Amino acid sequence: MLFANNDKGGEAAAPEEEPLKVLIVDDETEVHKVTELTLKRFRFNGRKIKFLHAYSGEEAQQIFRDNPRIALALVDVVMETDHAGLDLIHFVRNDLDNSLCRLILRTGQPGQAPEHDIIERYDINDYKEKTELTSQKLKTLMYAGLRSFVDIETIESHKAGLKHILASVSKVLKSNSLSEFSSVALKETMDFLKIDSDAVFYSNAQASRDFNQGAILAATGAMRDCTTMADIPDRIQPIMERAYQGQENISEDNQYVFYTRSDRDNECLLYLDATQELTESQQELLGIYCINISLTYDKLKLSEELVETQEEFVQLLVSAVIKKNKETINHIKRVSTLAYEVSKLYGLCDLDALRIKAAAPLHDFGEITLPDDLLLKPGALTDEEREVMKTHTEAGHQILSKSTKPTLLTAAEICLSHHERWDGGGYPNGWAGEDIPVSARIVSIADVFDALASKRAYKESWDKDDIKAEFVKEKGGQFEPKLVDAIVENFDALWSARGHYLDPEA
Repeated sequence: MLFANNDKGGEAAAPEEEPLKVLIVDDETEVHKVTELTLKRFRFNGRKIKFLHAYSGEEAQQIFRDNPRIALALVDVVMETDHAGLDLIHFVRNDLDNSLCRLILRTGQPGQAPEHDIIERYDINDYKEKTELTSQKLKTLMYAGLRSFVDIETIESHKAGLKHILASVSKVLKSNSLSEFSSVALKETMDFLKIDSDAVFYSNAQASRDFNQGAILAATGAMRDCTTMADIPDRIQPIMERAYQGQENISEDNQYVFYTRSDRDNECLLYLDATQELTESQQELLGIYCINISLTYDKLKLSEELVETQEEFVQLLVSAVIKKNKETINHIKRVSTLAYEVSKLYGLCDLDALRIKAAAPLHDFGEITLPDDLLLKPGALTDEEREVMKTHTEAGHQILSKSTKPTLLTAAEICLSHHERWDGGGYPNGWAGEDIPVSARIVSIADVFDALASKRAYKESWDKDDIKAEFVKEKGGQFEPKLVDAIVENFDALWSARGHYLDPEA
């Protein structure tokens, strides 16, 4: 990553790292005093040492419980029992499952715990007799043990980070919109890097270079409620605009702006108001985040354009049907909305629910093949006319099933089967139960729900209680019992959902 020059008139002091904890376990007070005195000025890579003291194996166990990140422990073997130190090692490695702490045995009675037996049977990192530990050798032992601890801690941190990334991927990939994707990805990135910061992700896909035309796709911290550039604090906008107009990254006074531009000329900014200076590694990863979100923006934008094209195509087909029958565009929208909500209540995944929602408007598509005088007939139909009317199910299926697109294939099965009944008394095939595609079962009950709740030239709208009673009556008859239960238990919410597309006269 390249940053503009940052002259702050002198470097601020870097925050001091947390001291490394070293536990001394010995029942002799003098051993504690001598060890701490010998290592009083000891530093490891500039980090101080914090000594903890235990005078028995039992006391040491409690200290380990309270301090899971002890870097190194110097453990005596013989304390309250002849094997108290060995019991402590077993406790740390097995009961606490702590493989990170470096455990070093120090014994003044090597005969009680022969080195070759102990090394073979216990997970220790070194074995020393107290008489051989001179001041210099003790310091050498500390360097070796702490270096091993820090190296393993780094590896464990990377492993935890990798697990976090893998767990985060599923959350990110489940996002259904660019804004949701950006928000989840930003949050997971900030959590992974352990950055406590106010942040905002800005994108401008406009053809012009007008900075104010951009959109806020994600925000955290104090700026989490920002949705437009007008919401961004005045002190922040200038540095963001400077990075945008200069097409560069900027770092100053713990403010960071990362700039990237995609192949499709989508320009993105990631702004952070950090509580402290970011490391080079953090800056690099945030730059990678910015680049990848920009690339993802291109892909999602293209995907959205394809979805919008498909939806527009469906609307054109629906418009053709509406011109032929007496339904309104709002009825189609209400059925689509109800079908989506019922799909989720039924337990379908969001992708299947969205597909049914997109396909539902075409449930009567086959009516486009029927003659106008039949569709627009003001009076009751004759038996022969009803039989002709029923052919719209197979006609719609025949046309739409020629497609290879999942949404249109779902629409084809809905066309064919949305007049089937759960008890087998429907048409055109007399299918029953789960032989009827679930998409058709859902659209069928959504269609009837809206038909009963809507005013028509030949009837008034039904009230809520009458509609509920009708569904209960048809439970196991026209409709699947599970769907009826979902409708009745969530009736008010569904009623509210269809209320977004009421006809003008309603």
